[in-house]
Amino acid sequence: MQSIACLLYLLKIIRQQKQLAEVKNDLISNITHEFKTPLATIGAAVEGIQTFNEANDPEKNKRYAKISEVQVHKLTGMVEKLLETATLDSEQLQLNKEPTDLVALLQNTTNKEAFLASGKNLLFTTNESELMHDIDVFHFENALNNLIDNAIKYGGNIIEMSLKRTTGNIEITISDGGNGLTTAESKQIFEKFYRVPKGNTHDVKGFGIGLYYTKKIVEKHDGTISVSVKPTTFTIQLPT
Repeated sequence: MQSIACLLYLLKIIRQQKQLAEVKNDLISNITHEFKTPLATIGAAVEGIQTFNEANDPEKNKRYAKISEVQVHKLTGMVEKLLETATLDSEQLQLNKEPTDLVALLQNTTNKEAFLASGKNLLFTTNESELMHDIDVFHFENALNNLIDNAIKYGGNIIEMSLKRTTGNIEITISDGGNGLTTAESKQIFEKFYRVPKGNTHDVKGFGIGLYYTKKIVEKHDGTISVSVKPTTFTIQLPT
């Protein structure tokens, strides 16, 4: 019996190691793919600047310089996300909490995201005129942005965010009206580096960090986050 138990334990360890190796290989492949496009764009822009310098065309030089600047910002954002993830796994990240009106914060966040989300209708509803809570505005807003960005990418045309008081809690929900998430996927969606499979791994943008980051930030506010499917709805609970 002990031999069988040892064998089963060994098989379990091998399976876990295999899964970790697959996640690592997928992450490396995805990072390479995500970095390749902006780097290639910057290379083409620099080559264009060199060409048009010879032709003394300052307008085209300015246009190519702007393209390079945008792509450098994109690369910087990718690196910062990876570094943030490393920080979240330690106790180094210290939140700067201050009294904040959640009604104003969520309304402003919705307005900014709506401006960028062409073809999507973003709605924010609440019965509260003001709702103060101690939060780190920078990190909490980033956490909300991750949820809204996720809804824009994978959800339907109408995305609804709501804010309300419940017994002992403040509840924030974001529903994207989509049915693309399965129950099995919802159980893994907050795991680090997990991305919902969509056939070709490169068709799924990002590093699988956004929702992991969001969960960690919510937990650092002593809150919880959960997800339900059909439609996909994320629910944040913050204690009052």
